[in-house]
Amino acid sequence: MRPKMNRALVGYILAGVAMLFLFLYLRFPGEIVTDFIRAALAARYPGTALSLETARPVIPPGIRLQRIEAAFPERPGAALRADRLTVRPAWLSLLRGRFAFLAAAEGYGGEVRGRVDFQNSLSLQGPFSGTADFREIRLERCDWLRETLARRVAGTLGGSVSFVGDGESLKNGTGTLVFTLANVSWPLTESAFGFDRLDFGKVDAKISFRNGDLKITELFLNGEKLKVALKGDVSLADDIRESRIDLNGTLEMPGQGNRRVKLAIGGTLGKPKTRFM
Repeated sequence: MRPKMNRALVGYILAGVAMLFLFLYLRFPGEIVTDFIRAALAARYPGTALSLETARPVIPPGIRLQRIEAAFPERPGAALRADRLTVRPAWLSLLRGRFAFLAAAEGYGGEVRGRVDFQNSLSLQGPFSGTADFREIRLERCDWLRETLARRVAGTLGGSVSFVGDGESLKNGTGTLVFTLANVSWPLTESAFGFDRLDFGKVDAKISFRNGDLKITELFLNGEKLKVALKGDVSLADDIRESRIDLNGTLEMPGQGNRRVKLAIGGTLGKPKTRFM
């Protein structure tokens, strides 16, 4: 008799929990949450305007944002968009007294999955670490990238990134970025060696970040007509277009008897300048 009563009690508890979740889902204050997120982002990043369509709870416990757009008023047209962003707490870290979150985003035809861990006890301030993997990101769909580079670059992006820093001073952090690009097309503002654009079947890169500077330890661009190997530094500016470039390497042309020349790329990301030697 007692086993039956225990099963009935468990059933009532599970039914109660299910009804509670259903009630919270139906009564979830989506507008209040979206307004709070917009206000929090505006306070932390005054130059960014955030818009999103809906905010709803999900199971396992978390929140899902739909149709997110981050716009920059001083740069019309340079918006970042995501179709969907889901954020969930990492419960094991929370039980240990520290906030951590798992995130999954979809946009530009691909997806990103990552995790952020905060080091201070029950605080979102101070040092944190983060990792993310991304795949199948279509560059030609990104308006922010097109406006930043002043050209529409095509290609499919995949890779991983890690970062350790402080929320109050992101430039003083450190991190690494490893990525691969497939089927890349880079339009040129001026013709070079008879090419109006550069096409590469595959691009591989390894990059490290420290104190506001990028160190490119490996950048290989492999195409049928051109093969390029580069390395060097990029000094990041507040306006990403003004970031200074200092890259050196070689360019090889298999279709011209494997002709090889040295090259140097300087200037800025918005206006790069290439010299052949």
